[in-house]
Amino acid sequence: MSIVVPSQSRESAIHSARVALAESRKRLAMGHRGFAFTLLEWAGNARRRAAAMPRPPQQVELF
Repeated sequence: MSIVVPSQSRESAIHSARVALAESRKRLAMGHRGFAFTLLEWAGNARRRAAAMPRPPQQVELF
């Protein structure tokens, strides 16, 4: 099961993934192994959502 947020921006999705990864590491250290893997799955889903969103152009003008 994943959290679906369709109106989420790319930056917000990346931030959500980083937060879920950090929380997963914390939970794993505390011994909550099952929920840590759920958080890893959520982080992967957030990264996939971010990857599916269009990126802004890197170079708008040449000069």
